[in-house]
Amino acid sequence: MVRRKKPKITGADPNYSHTFERFRAVESDMPPDVKIPGVNEQSTSPSQDATNPKEVAGVVEPKATAAETKTSASKPKKPVTKPKAPKAKTIAAKPIAARPKQEPAEEPNASNLPRGDRQITLDAAVKIDQAQAMQPLIEKGLQQRDIVMLAGRRATEKFVLSPTFVPKPDADRLPMQDGYHTSKRLDGAILDAMRDEHDPLRVRSDPAMVRGQFETLFWQMLDDVIAELTKKYT
Repeated sequence: MVRRKKPKITGADPNYSHTFERFRAVESDMPPDVKIPGVNEQSTSPSQDATNPKEVAGVVEPKATAAETKTSASKPKKPVTKPKAPKAKTIAAKPIAARPKQEPAEEPNASNLPRGDRQITLDAAVKIDQAQAMQPLIEKGLQQRDIVMLAGRRATEKFVLSPTFVPKPDADRLPMQDGYHTSKRLDGAILDAMRDEHDPLRVRSDPAMVRGQFETLFWQMLDDVIAELTKKYT
């Protein structure tokens, strides 16, 4: 690694030269009343120079002319104005909106009842006399499956499990492939209480325990649908 050489300073710069002889006291054995040329001037010059440091440095400020003093005196001084404090904004209070009137509670029905905690399969067969009543509607172009589905959806919406056990009713039914099948969440506590009384050995399934209630409601809805469609299409 190459080391840098120190620069050599040669010559004298007049800007940085200064002598302190004028501030140095001159020793003399002469009596004080004898004036030595240059000595008394040196003794008084430091005090005078100290009062005006710009003159010591060799800088002399130009004196203001009479015209400048007149113009400066003639110009009136601008009054100093204090900044005004910002005014506080006033926020208008909003009117309180009137509370909406509470509508009367709707009567409980199957659509707004709370859902149960157990998913139960619901099965319902079509009776033979109901199948015969649907024949005129089938001749008009309606499908038996569609008529059964419409009645089944209405029965599912209105069905609410009752703690009263209803056994499977005796009737002449079509095969279950022509019936209606769906599922719905029902109250498990009601179903368990019903089973404790009517199925203590736990041999029946959940769909078998509720089939009597649902199938009876389904037959009622199917009769209503057949009557409505008969009036409309015949």
